[in-house]
Amino acid sequence: MSLQDIKIGDAETMGPGVATGRLKLADYPDGSPMATPVIIVTGEKPGKTLWLHGCVHGNEYCGTFIIHELLRSLDPAELSGRVVALPALNITAFNKNQRLSPFEGYGGGDMNRCFPGVEGGPLTSQFAFAVYTEMKKHADLFVDFHTAMTPDVNWALYAAYGGETGKVSRVLAKAWGYRDTLATPTDMLVGSAFMTAASDGIPSMIVEAGGKGPAFTRETVEDGAERLRNVMRAAGLLDGDVTDYGPIADFDRFEWVSAPRGGLFQPMVKCGDSIEVGTRLGRFYDIYGDDDGFAESPRKGIVLAIHPGPIMTNGETLVHIGLNPKENIL
Repeated sequence: MSLQDIKIGDAETMGPGVATGRLKLADYPDGSPMATPVIIVTGEKPGKTLWLHGCVHGNEYCGTFIIHELLRSLDPAELSGRVVALPALNITAFNKNQRLSPFEGYGGGDMNRCFPGVEGGPLTSQFAFAVYTEMKKHADLFVDFHTAMTPDVNWALYAAYGGETGKVSRVLAKAWGYRDTLATPTDMLVGSAFMTAASDGIPSMIVEAGGKGPAFTRETVEDGAERLRNVMRAAGLLDGDVTDYGPIADFDRFEWVSAPRGGLFQPMVKCGDSIEVGTRLGRFYDIYGDDDGFAESPRKGIVLAIHPGPIMTNGETLVHIGLNPKENIL
């Protein structure tokens, strides 16, 4: 039994193979469409539909490259089910190399807090509505790609809902295999794409890999594509043994710590490091080059992201800490 053909925007499948097109999100001031690229790979065998998207935040390009690397490796003859990929979701922000749409007015603008979106609402909410309407219709599984600030970022989140949705979400996260993984409670990251999807019964996870803009490596891209193939093996979209990357150490919350001061900043920890209260996170220098003290951690946990420097302004994110990691949880 073959998969039923689908149409997302003007990307329309006609049996097994690859279909491309664009999904309209909104309109530019000149009336032309703001439209995001869509790629659909349909397998020759029936199976689940995996929805992928990158660049909800427009300058988080590593996810785009991971998605492309995966898609180039897929053979419809070996695929059970379908992959729907939107590699540059927030297309106006993507084109400007910035986090939020340059056309956002007064609606807040963080697309990953706007799902399921509002038809006729603020611009970014309209983006989310256009995307989520199609996702909810077609997706059986969902992986959302994000980045932080430096090339060594590698952690993940899965939707810790009860029942089968949460169980399968954890299977996806375990197959992805990052040690540092947040079992995201239902009251956290409300309005994100992955928690909204999970609330509608779609097992979901977020990958945080690499840094924003050009702050990622080719090795991260290749590793991410292979881990994504491993997710597909675990979900039955691809044949083959599922690689066990080792235990994932769930943490139960995270905390963004803002810089209480500015200056020239040199980090002293890296992503994945365990820290204690008082751990020196980095050193400040003044504009004359003199030592100007240290930034210290207010919490115990795991470094998920750290400000790369070389300069810092008051209120910028200094460090992102995963709290209460539970080691050796399978």
